[in-house]
Amino acid sequence: MTVKRHVFSPLSNRSYRTFFFSQVFTDLGNWMDLLALGALITFTWKLGLEANSAAVIAMGAPFLLIGPFASVWVDRLSSRMVLLLSTFLRVLVIIGFLLAQNLYMLLPLIFLKSTLASISEPARQSLLRHLVPAEEMAEASALGQMVSNGMKMIGPAIGGLLLTFSSPAAVFAVEGVLYLIGWFIMLALPRVQAAADYSRDEKHGFLRDVAEGIRFLFGNPLIRSAVMIVGLSMFIIFLYDGFFPPLVQALGMDTLGYGLVTGAVGAGSVLGALLTGQFTQWRNWPILFMAVGRIVSGLLLLVAAAGVLYGFAHGNTAFWVVLFAVTGAVGVGMTVPYAYLLQTQTPKELIGRVSAVAMAVQGIAIFTAPSIGAILGNWLGLGWVFVLAGGFTVLLGAASMWRAQEKKRLTTSANM
Repeated sequence: MTVKRHVFSPLSNRSYRTFFFSQVFTDLGNWMDLLALGALITFTWKLGLEANSAAVIAMGAPFLLIGPFASVWVDRLSSRMVLLLSTFLRVLVIIGFLLAQNLYMLLPLIFLKSTLASISEPARQSLLRHLVPAEEMAEASALGQMVSNGMKMIGPAIGGLLLTFSSPAAVFAVEGVLYLIGWFIMLALPRVQAAADYSRDEKHGFLRDVAEGIRFLFGNPLIRSAVMIVGLSMFIIFLYDGFFPPLVQALGMDTLGYGLVTGAVGAGSVLGALLTGQFTQWRNWPILFMAVGRIVSGLLLLVAAAGVLYGFAHGNTAFWVVLFAVTGAVGVGMTVPYAYLLQTQTPKELIGRVSAVAMAVQGIAIFTAPSIGAILGNWLGLGWVFVLAGGFTVLLGAASMWRAQEKKRLTTSANM
């Protein structure tokens, strides 16, 4: 008799349940200091845009410069050990945040924290592969995205609340405690072999191992398509991400509306993750599912652009809350299949390297897009930035759908 699976089925697995709750605490810690670092730099130390920009660069650079190389050791060593070590070291970095007296002490600590994150995330992906059977990977991927999106919403909210009543130091202290709780939970994770134990015995050089992960990612059609869809989508998103507050204002809403719309995006993404994990028929055509999601997301962005340019639904908070909740839900239709494909299409011995390279591709998009978006905003105006973003997203979805159908036809012809 076949047991009917649902989105929470992986939680019946004790090892995955331990993994899941450790992720809840560490992801919450990851997002706690987002506002606190900015508050420390801007309000406590009275520094300007250059200092904040330097902090952003220090946060993002390790995912591009270090992650793809450090991930070799993720595959060569036990992912459990790497995850435990990187999490504990992050606790020490947070102590460094508490002791930092100026920007020159803080920036290396931010860089180190992101370096540890660029190592721990591939390790987490590698460990997940050991803990969850293939038939439950779609549900586990959805749960992972649910936690990630939920903590991305809850973490800054808690951090902001603490800043209202206290100081950045209090936020860092709570963050350190959260990491420590996550680390103690991780101690209950089962011991796993190094991923390299699953590969042939032939010894590789370090750079050859790095290149092997890159070659596999761009050589596998499904993973390559998924990574390119996500990478280009992230580029488009970060073209307009900094314009979200003025967008809400242009749509006729006040500060309360901004809070409601922002919360709606986060709540929608959590609900979308749960629905994607509950109804997993998309596993048969993940790229097509991602492509349709891109088209819907693009059309929703065009509705927002119409609100700015033509006053459509101006001041109708309820309408925009619903629209942005749907936008958040549809967005998860891209990230869950993406995570699922990385897990199911990548050999165990390469999962750390492939995950790190995929993160680096997204990092390139995130680094380059905001400055281009600022130029476009000054040149074209707010509304037309969203027209371009929506149009490009629809085109990306349509092109991805065409490519998915083309590959399906070619595969069918080859099998005849």
